[in-house]
Amino acid sequence: MDTNTMRHLRIAAESGEAAAQFNLGVLYDSRIDDNGYAIESHRADAIRWLLAAAEQGLPRAQSRLAELYADGPNASGNYVNACVWFLLATASSRGIYRDHARSGYERAATRLTPAQLTKAKRLAGLWRARSRETPLLSEG
Repeated sequence: MDTNTMRHLRIAAESGEAAAQFNLGVLYDSRIDDNGYAIESHRADAIRWLLAAAEQGLPRAQSRLAELYADGPNASGNYVNACVWFLLATASSRGIYRDHARSGYERAATRLTPAQLTKAKRLAGLWRARSRETPLLSEG
């Protein structure tokens, strides 16, 4: 069901608003709209919108995206991605959100080889360096 609220949320997400992208990603992941109706979605839709918000530096999107990667199909290839996003969320979150990201990282890291763990840390470091060079347009 495509409610008016969903349409507005999609428009805001498509215009680049990180919070709207995050919320749309969460809705697609839950497969239920704001009125409790089932919506047609795919895991790819949730990842697409969460990734868009995470790349803008929104910590809660980074953490939620990491959770999707850690819990998804073909998880062996996605644990590296999960660790990258958990590391980024840990660095940019506060309080309980930081603790949640840290514990997610610790769980996912146990599934990685030392080489994969090194790769995840390197990718997170590269992302941080790139984001410092290119100031974010919106902090979300």
